[in-house]
Amino acid sequence: MNIQEAKEEIIRTLRAYTRRNDDGSHRIPPEKQRPLLLIGPPGIGKTAIMHQIARETGTGLVAYAMTHHTRQSAIGLPMITRREYGGQEYSVTEYTMSEIVAAIYETMAATGKTSGILFLDEINCVSETLAPVMLQLLQNKTFGTHALPEDWIIVAAGNPPEYNKSVREMDMATLDRVKNMDISADLAVWQEYARQNGVHPAIRTYLEVFPDHFYNITDTDRGQLFVTARGWEDLSCILLSYEEDGETIGDEFFRQYLQHDEIARSFAMYYDLFRSFGGGDETLVQAMLRQPEKLEALTATECMALAAILFHGVAVAAAARSDALTRLDRLSQLSRQIPADCNMANEEHKLRWFAKNREALSVRAAHKVIVPEEEFRERDVLDRLEKDVAEWLKEDRSLPFRAYEDGVVARRREDWERRSLEILDRVEEAYRVLEQCPQGRSALLYLTTDLGGDPATGELMEKHPSPAWMRYNQELLSEV
Repeated sequence: MNIQEAKEEIIRTLRAYTRRNDDGSHRIPPEKQRPLLLIGPPGIGKTAIMHQIARETGTGLVAYAMTHHTRQSAIGLPMITRREYGGQEYSVTEYTMSEIVAAIYETMAATGKTSGILFLDEINCVSETLAPVMLQLLQNKTFGTHALPEDWIIVAAGNPPEYNKSVREMDMATLDRVKNMDISADLAVWQEYARQNGVHPAIRTYLEVFPDHFYNITDTDRGQLFVTARGWEDLSCILLSYEEDGETIGDEFFRQYLQHDEIARSFAMYYDLFRSFGGGDETLVQAMLRQPEKLEALTATECMALAAILFHGVAVAAAARSDALTRLDRLSQLSRQIPADCNMANEEHKLRWFAKNREALSVRAAHKVIVPEEEFRERDVLDRLEKDVAEWLKEDRSLPFRAYEDGVVARRREDWERRSLEILDRVEEAYRVLEQCPQGRSALLYLTTDLGGDPATGELMEKHPSPAWMRYNQELLSEV
């Protein structure tokens, strides 16, 4: 199965394992709730889907890489206690709370979530002394003498032996106690994920042209040469950052992430082509439209690179619009959370309210209830609201603050809606450019798919459909 199918199966299993009968008992008895075992190549997103599942289902998540643990950290440290047996007192060895089980209880206390996933990565690479502990966990859902809380399921992951020399083969007794799921790399699934998560368009279009370079492992006399999905995504992150900072990117840079000489060279050449089209702004579009002979001479690969840079310009503008509108929605929600008896004109009231909200945000961030991007956005919205309060105190105390804030938010929203129309003009121009490329058919389909699949541009197309996008979208649907 691919990683998306695995994600859906884990969600189904989580629901089944936590469902109760009318009398409160588990519909599937705990002893029949097999831990899930995901076995698949490195870097295909096994860890990433755990965080997605936790967010989408509202359950807790505690994740550990088991190669970082010893027997003591897993089951706890021994300690001597005194107990009475048959009228005599004896010294008995007990164990402190397992670090892993303790982390689950701490997460439950911090988040209020009573169900969740204990994710144990690299489970088939544990040391010899830890292997029996892992078998006990898979059999009984206990670390030493400490049981996992009810409604917490175990998901373990590992790599097949051909990808990791440290792998310990699991015997039949172990495998017969788990729900075994073999995962394989799937480019189509990853491309959908890449659209949703803003992976660099040069990478996405390159892999459309060279799909066999997505996940590639080649054995040579120098060892394994490889490229993984994780490598492409990590490369995307640093590429976007370097481009924003104006850093120079040389060919050797790509080998740091694409550890396969031939693929690294190939992508370096494609990226140079991508960059040669410029910044994806109106100047590039107008220059291209003034030189139709150049467009007519482009190869199919060059058309894909051009489509990627044109889409990139639209996507950056659309993402800024989407983020601004999201912040405005949150600003409006937050202003309505100010209690009626909290007088914002009173400095003490104001300071206390903002301090309480910032402290609550810090607690949520410390326990990973929200991701860093959401924390940053929430802090920014709180800062914006505080500035709006200050402006209201200076400018227009005749209106209640909530009415004043509603007016401010409405004006800002109107400004961004005007910018939406400018972005749509860029979409239409991108189509006009690609329509003049005789080899641009695949590029037009790529542009159409990504405009609909990317969260920011997809939202824009839904609210303000571009005529060209609608036309090609219908054409795509008719071909399905």
